[in-house]
Amino acid sequence: MPLQLIFTSAPQGLTPGRSGYCTIARHRAIPDRLAQLLESVGTPHEKPEGETFTFRLLEAGGKNWYVLSRFVARGLDYTQRDNRLAHHLIFSLEEASVRPPPAAIAGRWKGWRNEWTGAPTWLEGEDRPLQLENQTPLTPAVTWREETGTGAKAAWLINASGPAAAGLLNPPETPRLLRLLAEASALLGKSSWAATFTTDATTTGADGFLWAAHSTASAATIDFTTAKSLPAPAGDIARQAAAGLTSPKGASSQAQRRAAASAKGDSSGNTSSAWILGGIILLAAGAAGLFFLKRTDDAPAPAPIVEVRPPAPAADTAKAEDILKANSALTEVQSLMEADDFIGAAKRWTEMSSLSPSFSRNYREQVLPRILKEYSASATKQLIARLDRPGILDAPKTLQGIIDEAEEAIRVGAEVDVPKNDAWKALQAALERAQSLTSIEVRPTMLIPGEWRTGETGQNTPSQADFPLSRAAADQIAKFVESAGATQRESVQARIRLLPLTTPHLRDDRTKFLSAEIRRTAQATWIESTPEPGKLPAIGIGITTRRSEVSLNFPTAEGARAGANRLIEVVLPKGERQCFALIGDLRTFQPLNLGKDALILDADTGVIRPAAWAESAVNAFIWVNGSVGLYPEGHEFPDRDLPSIRATRSVLETDIIRLESKQGPGTPPYDVIANRRRMFKEGKLLQAGAPWSVQAIDANGAAGPRLIEFR
Repeated sequence: MPLQLIFTSAPQGLTPGRSGYCTIARHRAIPDRLAQLLESVGTPHEKPEGETFTFRLLEAGGKNWYVLSRFVARGLDYTQRDNRLAHHLIFSLEEASVRPPPAAIAGRWKGWRNEWTGAPTWLEGEDRPLQLENQTPLTPAVTWREETGTGAKAAWLINASGPAAAGLLNPPETPRLLRLLAEASALLGKSSWAATFTTDATTTGADGFLWAAHSTASAATIDFTTAKSLPAPAGDIARQAAAGLTSPKGASSQAQRRAAASAKGDSSGNTSSAWILGGIILLAAGAAGLFFLKRTDDAPAPAPIVEVRPPAPAADTAKAEDILKANSALTEVQSLMEADDFIGAAKRWTEMSSLSPSFSRNYREQVLPRILKEYSASATKQLIARLDRPGILDAPKTLQGIIDEAEEAIRVGAEVDVPKNDAWKALQAALERAQSLTSIEVRPTMLIPGEWRTGETGQNTPSQADFPLSRAAADQIAKFVESAGATQRESVQARIRLLPLTTPHLRDDRTKFLSAEIRRTAQATWIESTPEPGKLPAIGIGITTRRSEVSLNFPTAEGARAGANRLIEVVLPKGERQCFALIGDLRTFQPLNLGKDALILDADTGVIRPAAWAESAVNAFIWVNGSVGLYPEGHEFPDRDLPSIRATRSVLETDIIRLESKQGPGTPPYDVIANRRRMFKEGKLLQAGAPWSVQAIDANGAAGPRLIEFR
């Protein structure tokens, strides 16, 4: 039974509590610590409209308590002050284990108080059932389907260990938000009461809540304005959310029957057995205090009536169970296909086919043709949608998850014998694209051309290589040192390493970092690795008024090579990175190929630019001698226009006109130029300029190194 408790900020004639609220009435069975904790929650909802719900776990008196709360601000209390109410339902662990999810109770119980106009008083003997309104079952997740396109997306709030921490942005109104949370909680089975939540983190804060509406503090966020366009998760939980046919892992058959019976009883409204056994309802007002109400029911419950029936024949029971399983599996497969989860549908189909050959025979023509027809395109669409998200190049764990999903899709597709057509090849290409991106690590890179100076040394003696820096390069490095926080009074500790440079943005997880120091004096600026005793620093960048250069010291003569391209990477204490690409030989410098999918065309404006997911790689370059631009194949340099990574239609047309009138050596074949003109007229601008590239251009318009290609 619920216990009621009311407390308030001290009205006249009452003694304030520790938090500024005063206790008006209190049940003797409640631990002091619990009352203090509830008192400290206060009444955070201040707007005269709306309501805020929270669900949290508290420990007091050596026990864990589950607290479901509703905060409102309505009218005036009996002292004629703003009436802000905090109404709490408090459950013990035993009570929570047999109740619907807390979000379901929050939405279905109509006993929430909007105001309190009476004087402080003791309340005793108000034992009564917790009456819950009728409601449809929580699975399948119908509300998630209406809000996001498929019920499977309720699994966004679940991970392998239980409820996942998530911020919910732009959610629907509170009643529908509670329903969304209840449907997600139902997927957790017995663990549904582990999912703490708040319906408005801007009012209550996000600390202590796994599911926090209007919060961007969580590691993962779900924006309901874009949720329909995002791919649905895969797996057993997602399929259960979409189809509502299986129970979450770990839930016993007995718990399932008890939950079903509880749901049936709760929906009756007036005959509900959902009692808060020894629970608490806490009402905390902006002016009024604290009630308790405890069950004093000592009469034993009536014995259940048991009806004994003869068992059905074993053969009939087995046949009936097979029919139920087949119908359930068929419904689940169809639901997964409707949710565009053809990977899940194919897995469920193969599972049931292996368990029941008759199932495969009876429903093959009804189900399999659609799976085979749409499988590859659907799986590819979901994978590409995830690969095209901004920031994917900076999220190696997410990228590995996409690779695992793609490999699983290909394995399942081969198992059901999906046609090896163009759609299947596109699925394989999506996997290859994801795998290729794992070798990329986007790092801010300053491109510095020049020449190495090396001295003649013996084969096994130490050697040194010096790289003089231009004034433009020295100025850019000095700006970096200043932004790093180094001053004449205080140096900055950092990490530094030297890497071979063949292609920009290549990942290197093997080469170790050395300790380094960044320091400034009135005459010089230094970035230098910490030297070993009796030796020179292995890596040093020095900028002085007289000379600026990079100096590298190697243990043998092999390190000092004149025609080398090298990369120095510096990592600051907070994790910021800066790379210095020292290019001694442009002939051996190879551009990074991001693939043709890294470019997109705005059909309305004719602008060609890098896709959102590839922009970080393109924007990471600083060319100390000029700027960086996007150009079609065959573009003529020097280019007097200002370089830009957004190529217009006019740039491409000008190049084609020039090529059509060009003669002599270096002129492309006639059929190549004619094909480019044809594609240009057809609006296929990407193909007409392919292969496009990101090119460094100096201040005079001359071409520097080619940095990125889109082949």
